[in-house]
Amino acid sequence: GTRPNGMVVRLQGFDKGVFGGNFHTHNSLYLPPGLDAVVFSNGADYVRGLRNAVAQASAGRVVMLVDSTDLLNRRHLFDRDNAWMRPYPWDVGEILTFDEVIEHGQGDELAIVTYGNGVPTALRARRTLEEDHGIRGVVVVDAPYLSDVPGGLATALPRFRGALFADVCKLG
Repeated sequence: GTRPNGMVVRLQGFDKGVFGGNFHTHNSLYLPPGLDAVVFSNGADYVRGLRNAVAQASAGRVVMLVDSTDLLNRRHLFDRDNAWMRPYPWDVGEILTFDEVIEHGQGDELAIVTYGNGVPTALRARRTLEEDHGIRGVVVVDAPYLSDVPGGLATALPRFRGALFADVCKLG
């Protein structure tokens, strides 16, 4: 083909599911060359990232948005705190590029790098590290672009004493 065939594809049912069964949940991703795969952790980032995906598809790229069924209705991190609710990003100029990462927390001790459903799990782990073990300075780094190393990750990581990569699509 001499013409670009850009498109956005949505893959539903990643990681821990709310419906159960193999049809709705899978824990591995095949990433062939030329496919841009992104896994967002919350609705606001999904909207901002979808805007970028549509722009990339218009330029000829193929972008796959992978959804976690567990995140579809998530509102809370702890008890009934509404901590995972996000305001809708109405400004259409507000996009989330493939190179961007989102940091949750402050510090330079440990970066927990993850994506999708791993982000709320890592935030709960950060709380446990702080409250039960006295470990401060843990930052959860949400890196939704999976097809390559986001530029923002290379910029963020050098300041940390350590980094833990929590890949939610790997079993065991």
